[in-house]
Amino acid sequence: MTDMRQEAVSATARWTAAVRAHESGLPDALFTDPYAAGLAGEEGFRLLERYGNPGVKEFIAIRTRYLDEVAARAPGQVVLLAAGLDTRTARLPWRPGTVVYEVDRPALLEAKDEELAALGARHGCGRRTVAADLTGDWTSALRAAGWSSGEPTLWIAEGLLLYLPERDARTLAATAAELSSPGDVLAGDLLSHQSMVSEFSREGLRRLTEDGCPWLFGTDRPEDFLTECGWKPAEVLCPGEPGASFGRWPWEPLPREVEGFPRNFLFTARR
Repeated sequence: MTDMRQEAVSATARWTAAVRAHESGLPDALFTDPYAAGLAGEEGFRLLERYGNPGVKEFIAIRTRYLDEVAARAPGQVVLLAAGLDTRTARLPWRPGTVVYEVDRPALLEAKDEELAALGARHGCGRRTVAADLTGDWTSALRAAGWSSGEPTLWIAEGLLLYLPERDARTLAATAAELSSPGDVLAGDLLSHQSMVSEFSREGLRRLTEDGCPWLFGTDRPEDFLTECGWKPAEVLCPGEPGASFGRWPWEPLPREVEGFPRNFLFTARR
């Protein structure tokens, strides 16, 4: 892998791929991603050692499985917002006629295409890459790639909103809502505000900030966030709760009213 290709893909995408590779090798794996190890590379596994605090591997595995199940119910169009090194187009069975739009930075998409081709990936749906900055005008590029507001759409924001300033996170979610029709779905994850200030997160935050990929946004009221952005929350779950455990989360989930602890939320919301 050339240095240019390495730099084109964010550290976050590499180490998340390393988590998917780790999970895929377990005897009771929640999913199988045959491309994850190749996409992660040595850098991804090195970063996983740096960021792999207790619960990180488990949460990302649960998040992946949760969103896999949402994708299995997808209508004809799926939009991956900040697709990163996600390989759902190649590893999931899709309904005939499904088109998946992968939105991300041009350099990342180019590097990803090269790496997937080298790994022999074959896509089981119509895959269209959309080179755009999600903090700018990305909707024009999405429409130009063939996305239609007249077709049912599943939007997936996985491992994305926590890395955006709150204003950009709200704008992104609200823009997807404005583009959507009744019945369209937004699914993804949110970080709690407590995760930004808790002593339990301090060391991980320090390392992320040192490496130029700090968490920037969290909310302890995910339902309010979704509602204010134009979505109707269908479910908001913490890891370990029914529907967000899959036998992988090792701890009892804390009641939401217990304050002062970091949390992650998985959500599905409808327009």
